[in-house]
Amino acid sequence: MLKPHHFILVLLLVVGSLVTIGCQSEAVDNEEEIQIESTTSKRALDPDIPYTPDFSPPNIPNPPMIDEHCVVRLAYLSYSERCPENANVVNYWIGVLRTRGFEGLAVGFITAPGNLQRWDHRYRSFLHRNNITSYQISKTVYIAYRGLLLREPDVNGGAYWTNIERSSGLINVARGIGNSPEFNRRLSRISTECNNAANRCTF
Repeated sequence: MLKPHHFILVLLLVVGSLVTIGCQSEAVDNEEEIQIESTTSKRALDPDIPYTPDFSPPNIPNPPMIDEHCVVRLAYLSYSERCPENANVVNYWIGVLRTRGFEGLAVGFITAPGNLQRWDHRYRSFLHRNNITSYQISKTVYIAYRGLLLREPDVNGGAYWTNIERSSGLINVARGIGNSPEFNRRLSRISTECNNAANRCTF
């Protein structure tokens, strides 16, 4: 039989435990709500920007859908707006593709001096139209969009990939965009691009 003061002590311990459990449960609930809200708000800014981008090599080309000659022709047409001039340059870039992968080929075309010069006027016009600076979106990211997605960057996406370029390098920009849903949509129609490129270009 519990004495009155023992009974009061046990009662206080039980009540105290229930209050502690209730507070911990509420803290966990609030923490989950904050985390979900934060993730949602980041995605809501621009749903096309991957929250956790895939930087693994895109494994392109993927025979028999895309052959090496097609990849090189399309790189010339997309980044340089012309056909390759001869078989030697095609073979050179096929060598780059085989040794450095699709993203290595992309970086080579993005940083080629002729391509940096070719896109300069349109890049500066893009910055002016959007009232942004080259610090916000780099020229190399602009060219990456032109070559891989065949369009100018949207401001949020361009700024995102410019930050990736600064933190992880241009090769991870090429990998990330190469694994994006938008680039995969281009791949789904790539056989048509390959046929058009073959009809247009001698090499």
